Amino acid sequence: MISAGILLLVIPHVVLAQRGAEPEAELTLAEFRTLLRSQAPGSGQSPEAARRRAEESFFRLLAAQGRVAAAQQSVDRLSGWTKAAEARLAAQSAPPLEVEMLRFAEAKTEARLERFEAERRRALRQANQSLGREADSPLLALTTPGSDDKPVGAAPETGPSGPNASLGNSPSSGASEFARRREQFEQELLPQARDLIGKMYQNYLFGGVSLSALLWQEEQVYETELQYRLLLVEAERELAAAD
Repeated sequence: MISAGILLLVIPHVVLAQRGAEPEAELTLAEFRTLLRSQAPGSGQSPEAARRRAEESFFRLLAAQGRVAAAQQSVDRLSGWTKAAEARLAAQSAPPLEVEMLRFAEAKTEARLERFEAERRRALRQANQSLGREADSPLLALTTPGSDDKPVGAAPETGPSGPNASLGNSPSSGASEFARRREQFEQELLPQARDLIGKMYQNYLFGGVSLSALLWQEEQVYETELQYRLLLVEAERELAAAD
């Protein structure tokens, strides 16, 4: 199934729940635009320029959420490996150097996550400002509802809820290319990456591969997950441009 990290980009609904003075919002671009229409453009800005600037803040938030999600998954994997290595070290079945290498790798990924979180907070403030909300009000940008929430690796559908549905079933080559690329990630690259990293970790435990090779492969898995999330943002931009 698609992980909770990916679901940050694709949950197909809106929740409005009172939290203090501001509602908690989960918004697609269409819903973001609806709220935006109630806002007056800034001084010296045309309505069209104000709209484009606001929509760009939405896309920045969507991309920042994807980066955070990919980085969090990497941190989670390395944190698990580090804890397991520390337990083996306590039982005198893991070399101290390998534990130090894993701790260092985990610290690097946590620093990356913190950097992306800072970017997400900046994007959040800009998006909230566009909507006339308090800067730090909770806001989650979502992709347009469609087939993005299907399980990773599920067979492609051919009806209106299939891969092209969230891209509007547009006959344009751009939409078709995004659908093809997304399907490649969901059907091939993501399942392969996650299966491979699991197998490599098991081989590492039994001395089949080195820790350095495992850490290199972990970075490749992170990059694959990141590319997938940013592809969803590209597809959302393509949809917005076609409106």
